[in-house]
Amino acid sequence: MFFRTKIEASPVFIFIACLSLCGCLGAPKYVERPAVPGEVYGQGGPLSTVRLGLVYTGNSEQAFQYMKQHMSRGHRPLVPFLEKVDPEKVKEGLSKMLQARFKRVTLFGSLDDAVKSDVDMILAFDYRCTIIQKPGQDTTIDMAGTFMNRQERIIDVVKGKSVTSPAYISFTYGFDQALGAAFEQFTGSLDKSSLITAFAEYRSVPSASSVLEGPSVQVVDLQPGAFYRKSWAIVIGINKYKLWPPLEYAVRDAQAVAQKLRESGFDEVIEILDKDATRERILTTLGAELPKKAGADDRVLIFFAGHGQTESLPDGKEQGYIIPVDGDITNYFTTAISMQQVREISDRVRAKHILYVMDACYSGQGFTRAFGVEPGVNGYLQKITSLRSVQMITAGGKKEQAVEVQGHGLFTQYFLRGLDGEADRDNDKIVTASELGAYLMPQVSRASNNLQTPQYGRLDGEGEVVFTVLSKTE
Repeated sequence: MFFRTKIEASPVFIFIACLSLCGCLGAPKYVERPAVPGEVYGQGGPLSTVRLGLVYTGNSEQAFQYMKQHMSRGHRPLVPFLEKVDPEKVKEGLSKMLQARFKRVTLFGSLDDAVKSDVDMILAFDYRCTIIQKPGQDTTIDMAGTFMNRQERIIDVVKGKSVTSPAYISFTYGFDQALGAAFEQFTGSLDKSSLITAFAEYRSVPSASSVLEGPSVQVVDLQPGAFYRKSWAIVIGINKYKLWPPLEYAVRDAQAVAQKLRESGFDEVIEILDKDATRERILTTLGAELPKKAGADDRVLIFFAGHGQTESLPDGKEQGYIIPVDGDITNYFTTAISMQQVREISDRVRAKHILYVMDACYSGQGFTRAFGVEPGVNGYLQKITSLRSVQMITAGGKKEQAVEVQGHGLFTQYFLRGLDGEADRDNDKIVTASELGAYLMPQVSRASNNLQTPQYGRLDGEGEVVFTVLSKTE
């Protein structure tokens, strides 16, 4: 939604526990390595001339707070073999890795501060984690670094992910292992990024043809439907709910997206607005009618603008829902549409590429940790357009509020701008779903003063949904 036992202990134990807590309640402060005149951190490497500005996203700050809550549990400091989930481990690990590669690394409190500075490149570091709580759960680490220039033009996105399933339930067991594996993957991806290396050499966001090999980057005058047999879109917008608070611009957002998709060459765009957007109508259209139309070489985009909600399940997991016009305020399971049902819909549709774009805030999307094809791979464009892909971009997470400005939802406003080419980080006239997600995450977060941070990922496959950037004359 837009708004989201008694234990007997000895006095000695209580005293020790209190002493343990005293060192855990204060918020850890990042201590930046002092600048030393003439010092070069990454001497000799391809990035050794680059002054990097580091900014932590709202997701990172929330994750650090989550870790500190675990740190504050009194029994953890008393048991030596339990690992401390200290946010400083993340910050120190990132700092050590960056300082080994870049000329200078400066931490900024906001993206605005970094943009106004003298750095050459900016890293918006997005970190998320879950810490094992009970049997059957995993410790997971997800990190994504959006590298951009000071004009906020995205250069590349570097990711690192890891999951551990400890054999013993000890709350924090396995965290250090997961963090190390995620940083190793993140570091490897950074070192392999030809786009970041090219920027370091030329001080400009490189075009695809300057850094990638093969015919896939020679993109000239592509027609809108070049990669697909047909393109289908289901566009849903709800302002006037029966039980939920009304929204102002959701329908207008849906209509604007529908118009943009028609201009972009989509063959059929179905609009389901307000009173027509019932749970039955949405599920029938997506789960029964769409599978009969979409073929194996087709593209499908499903856009939803309306309320979203997150439900906490008994096992500690979360389930995200989108709310139809007739959705109940309390009974989500039978009156809303869950992410589990969304997964089932994508399994029923034969389309090669499916993209869900949700201008709603909720959690529990169920993104996989699988990577797509690396941009540096020869024949990249042919590979990503031939492989199956189901991807999703959402406006924000649970307890976040979707901001509306200038007659549109902020998320939709930037989504449309991304399709117009602002998300085309390598200037190849092609915008992928991952480029859209990487563009929307920092832009919307910054424009909303961190009230909402878009999330994106994969539900299935390793390909990419792609869009052709139309020239101004088209």
